[in-house]
Amino acid sequence: YMFHGGTNFAYWSGADFKDQYKPVTTSYDYDAPLSEAGDPTEKLFAIRTVISKFQTLPVGPMPPATPKYAYGWVALRKYADLLDVLDVLCPSGPIQSQFPLTFEAIKQPHGFVLYRTHLPRDLLDPATLGAAPHSICDRGYVMLQKEHWGTLERDGQTTLRVTGRAGDTLDVLLENMGRISFGANISDFKGLLGNLSLDSSPLSNWLIYPLAIDTAVQQGWPHIALPKSSSGGRAGPAFYTGTFETPGIAWDTFVKFPGWSKGQLWINVYWPCRGPQQTLFVPGSVLHVGRPNNITVLELEGAP
Repeated sequence: YMFHGGTNFAYWSGADFKDQYKPVTTSYDYDAPLSEAGDPTEKLFAIRTVISKFQTLPVGPMPPATPKYAYGWVALRKYADLLDVLDVLCPSGPIQSQFPLTFEAIKQPHGFVLYRTHLPRDLLDPATLGAAPHSICDRGYVMLQKEHWGTLERDGQTTLRVTGRAGDTLDVLLENMGRISFGANISDFKGLLGNLSLDSSPLSNWLIYPLAIDTAVQQGWPHIALPKSSSGGRAGPAFYTGTFETPGIAWDTFVKFPGWSKGQLWINVYWPCRGPQQTLFVPGSVLHVGRPNNITVLELEGAP
């Protein structure tokens, strides 16, 4: 299928639908004869061996693998919880709506939208926060009074048990994990496609924040911003920053996040990627020589 593996940079990974929604990973290496980094693999040499039995191969040596470099460990510092920087990520302010609006209704093509409302009553005993089947598109990170309570998923968990006081702030960060790219389900709307409810009573009066994270990163945030004072151990969506320098070369490399959960990565101006794979390919063309390389990470669930 794939002769040369590739990388779904930014938000171009898409998704399949085979009985259920299946988002595609950032890496599209696909066990191809030429790897994601453009290197020949054992499969390519095996294909050449078979072809050589039927026709003459081109004269000359095979191009070698591109050079790689291990730049070492990078210390990441927590910059801020996502909820504390909404003024930067949504400078125009929220959209007010009686009920949730989809990404498409607010012209948000990809990325994230934050939905905010308030508890209408005291919940001294646990109440069920729930969504209709297939109305979470695609993954919702639930926070109550800035505390992370768990996740709601498109084809997975659609309820959480929560407690709180009347007026407490309920935030749900919705992630678009990739649009279905072919087939009968290609009309793939994103966001909250229906009401959330508390013990079957619909929640209303929402503030909806379309987040322009990429625009902020393109403008140098958060590396050029003043440091934020932020909780060090709070779980849930948060930004982390770090820098590293290259030793006079900018070769391809891979980045790995042992112990981290799920999120996105930007290196320098604009280069987001996401898992669940264990390593992410970094082409040398995005790296700087002679000045620091900025790393920005949005960790969605919890850093180690």
